[in-house]
Amino acid sequence: MTLHAITPEAMTSYSDRLVALFAEGGAFREIWRADGMALMEMKDGEAVPTFKVHFGYTDGISMTTIRGGPERYPPDHQQPCEPWLFVLRDEAENYFVPEPRELGLNGSFAVFKMIKTDVVKFENYLQSNKDKIDPEMLAAKICGRWRNGVPLMLSPETDNPSGGIPPEQLNNFEYVNADGSGDPRGLRCPVGAHMRRINPRGQPVTGQGQPGGSNNTHRLIRRGLPYGPAYDPARPDDGIERGLLGYFINSSIENQYEFVLGNWVNDSEFAGAVRLHPKSKDPLIGTQDPAASIFVIPHANGAPPIKLTGFSSFVTTKAAAYCFLPSVTAIKFIARLG
Repeated sequence: MTLHAITPEAMTSYSDRLVALFAEGGAFREIWRADGMALMEMKDGEAVPTFKVHFGYTDGISMTTIRGGPERYPPDHQQPCEPWLFVLRDEAENYFVPEPRELGLNGSFAVFKMIKTDVVKFENYLQSNKDKIDPEMLAAKICGRWRNGVPLMLSPETDNPSGGIPPEQLNNFEYVNADGSGDPRGLRCPVGAHMRRINPRGQPVTGQGQPGGSNNTHRLIRRGLPYGPAYDPARPDDGIERGLLGYFINSSIENQYEFVLGNWVNDSEFAGAVRLHPKSKDPLIGTQDPAASIFVIPHANGAPPIKLTGFSSFVTTKAAAYCFLPSVTAIKFIARLG
């Protein structure tokens, strides 16, 4: 069960009430509990929530738009996703609604994960390569965005471009257009960067081989919150664990979550038209072997690329569960079974 609340006090109150109700009805037994909470920053002397994760990047900029859905996100180059990619529907193109139909219809599958983030290791790695590349530029190349959310595709040289970029335009860009123009070789944003692997947009990749095409068939909806306090660079070795609690929601775990993780995150050949090093994986969340890990940052005009090696994984999966999220109809169906 996932419970959301507006304050820690409300969370404690509702959690205690639910645990008591579960015990009273003999419905569930609590075996584990963890709290996630938006990171805080000081504004005008007051602590307010901020859309950041522990590695320092602004999060929640790129949202999956669902055709006809209630949420309206700023327009970008990507086509809206069909609802059946996230909610089990009869009109789906690549699956049948599981039986019994009353249980499956309008439900979703989700992967729940508890992910530990090693911020100290990440920051140390950035600094250890400062003789090759500025640490903040390296952080941007690894992710695909500067830490303040500005994408490399719109501003490859600075996180503060002249004139600025309106917030509603921070997700309005393409990697490769239908005519092959754009950044097909990764000179602005490396093809192997985290953001470009997770959502390749128009880049021809495994599962979508047309320039400017859609990778919607493999899209995910991600919802998560950090756990642990914000990282303090003045006290890097405080011994406090930090990470993310999150859901990856889809209608087919195999074709969406597992496909992205296996074919795009941890495979060097995910972009067939672009040769990546055979050992390259997602530099931020890939499963790395320090003896073989490599991240290549190409340069224009034939200049030698920057090759960074010897890094291990910056994230560790602490727990994971494959889940089914039932619809209201399904909950009523379950309630009648007794």
